[in-house]
Amino acid sequence: NQMFEKLPDCLKVAFIDCQGKGRAANEDSVHPRQRRRYFSCLIDKTSDSFPNRSRVPKLRIELPGYPILGDGKGDNQNHAIPFMRGPFSQCIDANQGAYFEQMLFLPCALGEFRSRYRGDPQSKRIVGFPEHITSDIGSIGDFAASAEVAFGTILQRTYSALGARMHYGHPDIMNKVFMM
Repeated sequence: NQMFEKLPDCLKVAFIDCQGKGRAANEDSVHPRQRRRYFSCLIDKTSDSFPNRSRVPKLRIELPGYPILGDGKGDNQNHAIPFMRGPFSQCIDANQGAYFEQMLFLPCALGEFRSRYRGDPQSKRIVGFPEHITSDIGSIGDFAASAEVAFGTILQRTYSALGARMHYGHPDIMNKVFMM
């Protein structure tokens, strides 16, 4: 709630909510083994509050089953895609560093998505960026930074030569329409 007070106009939070199957589960074709129904919800400062100070979602979209299929971070970002504006999205961690030089790359990066015509199969779907990890917590931070260099740079460049990209949560820019 403090963050909503500090950033009232721009902060919106998407989260996954669940509830029991309910009586209409058979009519709604919910799988018999599925125990709950999952929803992607969006709240902001103007959302009404329950007595326990949690907020009533402004928007709520039912998801087709259990939403976390992979490591969690990418799936968590993917469930928020319907609430994003515009055709491209970039998800950034709260603790990820931002550099002035990276900001200057954005017009060039968005230019990578240009296509010759609508439905062009050669147009890019995802443009990848390495994450810069800085840490002062000793050997654990150094290990995490080294793992990022190995995965985010070496392995991703190898995938790129094969025409693939593995999205693992951030800071890639994606064609949102293609991802949906």
